[in-house]
Amino acid sequence: MFGGVFSALSLAILILVLVVECWKVYLNKTKLKNFYHVKGWPVIGTAFNLIGKNNEQIFESFKTNELSYTWVGPMRLFHVDRPEDFQAILTSNKCLKKAFPYDFLNNRTGLLTAHPSIWKDHRRTLNVTLGSKMVHSFMPIFNEKFNKMCNLLERKLNSNIDIHCAFFNVSMDLVLSTSFGLNWSKLSMQNGRGDEIHNLIIEIMEDVQNRIQKCWQWNPIYKFTQNYETDVEKFRKFYQFSRSTLEIKRMDLAEKLEHGENELDEAKEKNCQNFLQKCLQLEFEQKWTMEEVYEEMDTMLIASVDTSATVLSGTIIMLAIHQEYQERVVDEMREIFESVDEPVTNDHLKRMSFSELVIKEALRYFPIAPFIGRECTADFPINGGIIPKGSQVFLDVLRMNKNPKYYGENVNEFYPERFLPENCANWHPYLSVPFSAGPRNCIGNRYAWTMMKIALSHILRRFKLTTDLRMQDVVIKPYLLLKIGNKNAIRIERREWKRESQII
Repeated sequence: MFGGVFSALSLAILILVLVVECWKVYLNKTKLKNFYHVKGWPVIGTAFNLIGKNNEQIFESFKTNELSYTWVGPMRLFHVDRPEDFQAILTSNKCLKKAFPYDFLNNRTGLLTAHPSIWKDHRRTLNVTLGSKMVHSFMPIFNEKFNKMCNLLERKLNSNIDIHCAFFNVSMDLVLSTSFGLNWSKLSMQNGRGDEIHNLIIEIMEDVQNRIQKCWQWNPIYKFTQNYETDVEKFRKFYQFSRSTLEIKRMDLAEKLEHGENELDEAKEKNCQNFLQKCLQLEFEQKWTMEEVYEEMDTMLIASVDTSATVLSGTIIMLAIHQEYQERVVDEMREIFESVDEPVTNDHLKRMSFSELVIKEALRYFPIAPFIGRECTADFPINGGIIPKGSQVFLDVLRMNKNPKYYGENVNEFYPERFLPENCANWHPYLSVPFSAGPRNCIGNRYAWTMMKIALSHILRRFKLTTDLRMQDVVIKPYLLLKIGNKNAIRIERREWKRESQII
């Protein structure tokens, strides 16, 4: 009996494999015929090529400057590294859905990962909470928190520091105080608690990358592995932090209501609701579920805090390596600010032109999202061929940013002047996409630019930054969100703010 069942099952599997292979051949000869094909083995495709490789290594076999594809089992993976293809894909309503690796973040409704039908509503609703008006209102908090960070760094003069952790903690402090509107004057994250959450999120992102590198864990089999149990526990610890943070806010709102103050209604009437206020208002109006509020909070904590810390860390590392650029930024600061501790204003930000070039070049060298993944929800005509519905398309920002065709022969050098208007006037509009592009770009673009400029102004007025690293020593980890592998690479010294010519 069992022999007959086994034979029938084997025959069914064989027929399924043959059907899938015939289907692949059909697509290769019709819709995919104009694309470069990275060939693999029957049935498994190029699955073996993925094992143990990071994202950049996975895509090394794809052809540069040509839309390419491969098969991993029945799944189609496309690789794109040209700005014209970026524009076509990022602006298409057929490519708004995120690719499957984003599912590994266990977040269904947050802006980063949500299905387009959910994302459209959330994005439209939350846009105003990170608009110019709200970001400008955060200026005093930005100054306060970065001033505190610098005071803490004073204790570590003439020693090497973990600059990423310092920036992570202050970025977490900022999100809790600005977008979440919490009074954390006594509960600052710039301490051991911040270090704990920093390490936890680093581990979670490493686990996500580990799963990406093991294609057999892309399916439900993953839930039967030891990795699943470990990952669930790490997410549980993160959720414990984010949920307890929300409970603090709920208690604060309830206490105010007891004294006749309705914070949410008042903010709504003044059209100045922050991110969390808007989410909670929608929950109270029963337009959103509690899960949607939680997952938008989780998205903000992971996607904004960790990415801000990475970009700032990369900028600082580049300035520490290139002392001439560091001094040029400081010279600009001396032209703008009267004193070392003068608070940054909006007028100051407008004058930080060279600092902006430095940040743009750091974003090129350390792209927040080294790969942007989308899934085509309908057949998508492009370059004379058709990307079939259900295909996974990966836009290789990292490779495009390293391509001498676009950035010149000095592409591997840190050269902020490449972003001067006269040097980039003829660039394709989708060549530089540090915050993605198209309708599903980063909602926190304004927030990030303001915060990064203020960060540089505070830390460079107070400290001189040095490092033993050379350009070739900088380690980039191209995870779903980029990481820098160098630890404790920055050394800080007190800066003499006034030039000798300024001292009377």
